[in-house]
Order: sequence, then C-alpha cells, then structure tokens
Amino acid sequence: MSMDEALSIYAEAAQDLVGAGLSNAAGMHYNTADLCNQAAEKTLQALYVLGHDSRAPYNHDLRALGELVGAPAEILADLDMINPYHPSVYLERVAAEDADDDVGGETADALLKAARRVMKWARPTLLA
Repeated sequence: MSMDEALSIYAEAAQDLVGAGLSNAAGMHYNTADLCNQAAEKTLQALYVLGHDSRAPYNHDLRALGELVGAPAEILADLDMINPYHPSVYLERVAAEDADDDVGGETADALLKAARRVMKWARPTLLA
C-alpha cells in the first residue's frame, strides 16, 4: 500500500510542478512560488510514506521534513529557498495583491529550478 500511496503523492507533486511552470509563463509569480512549495512538500511526503506507511507529522517546514527523509545538504538548501513561500507564512507579511510583484520573475525561476532538483533527487528512490 505505501508504494501506491507514495507514487500517487509524487504524481500530485509532478502536477503541481507543471502548474508552477504554466503560472510562471503567465506572470503569476506568487502562484509559481506556492506551487513549487507544494511540489516540494508532496515529494518529501511521498518519500516519508514510502518508508513509514503513513504521512509525516508536519507543520509546513520543508527543512524539517527534508531532514526526516534524509535529504542531503544541497537539497536542504533548495528547501530553505522554497520554504518561505507557503501561504500561511508568506501572506502574513505580503498582501495578496502585491505577491506577484514581490516574488518577481527571477525568484520564480529560481524556485522552479529548486523544486525540480528536489523532485529529481527523490525520483530514483520512488521509482526504484
């Protein structure tokens, strides 16, 4: 059961990453950031489910979840870059109407690259 659930969660992460790319192309930079955050979280949850047959207790701290699944330092750095864009944190300090301009295209591009690296790192374990 855990393999099926893990692959399902990873597939959702892949869909979020595609959505992030489309949002970025449309200039919706905060949506890009949010979807990158979701893609990374779901990827890490998929790894956790694979090893534990349940979801990790989690409070939207990507680094903490990355540490739970044994992410290497370079992936933890990517997670640190993506982490501040979870809506529960980000939208407390930036008004929603200003979010696209606040994130901007360069940051959105960097977040997409980081989320892709997280998914690429997890792929061999999940698809083994």
